[in-house]
Amino acid sequence: MPVIMQLAAKIGLYLKDMLDNIRMIYAEKGIEPFKKPLLFSLPTLLILYSAIYSPLGSKVSKRAAELENRRIISAHYSDYEDAKTRLAAYQRKLPLIKDKEEWLNYLMTSTAKNYGISSDSLSGQTETEIGNFLLVSREVDVTTTYSNFGKWIAEIERSPITLKVADANIRKDTGRTGYVKVHMKLSTVFPRFGGAPGGM
Repeated sequence: MPVIMQLAAKIGLYLKDMLDNIRMIYAEKGIEPFKKPLLFSLPTLLILYSAIYSPLGSKVSKRAAELENRRIISAHYSDYEDAKTRLAAYQRKLPLIKDKEEWLNYLMTSTAKNYGISSDSLSGQTETEIGNFLLVSREVDVTTTYSNFGKWIAEIERSPITLKVADANIRKDTGRTGYVKVHMKLSTVFPRFGGAPGGM
């Protein structure tokens, strides 16, 4: 350690003597003696500057940009986590894409059966792609009592899986008192690339 300190002291003395000499020469003769050395050393200094400072400057700029990105991410991290939680909760309300052929038909017929309702006619399934989702619909015609129809609709509306009465047309059954004829369209949404298990 003393050797390093001695070396540092010698370098310090050398630099101090050199600066003193430069000051004395400049005081006596002005800038003239320095023009030629400066002219030859300037390209070297420029090369050293471009080799050392320029890459360093780009690295500093890159790190500053990364730091700013991280600052923005940390400022919005809680929003991202909230959105991710809401998305996961929403996805749990969607049926699996692998069940798309029969899920809506099964749901309509099984819930109707709970209230003694049988379908007069059941349409084929229609599918519409909307981004990463598939909107699936079926139409059904039934004849039932006001009371049973109300209970059936209530069960459908309480479904934990996304299910919507997209359209309903109700009219009195002129042949029987207290009965209605209903034409109804039910729709649900499937994620096209997976989803969470579901059921009624």
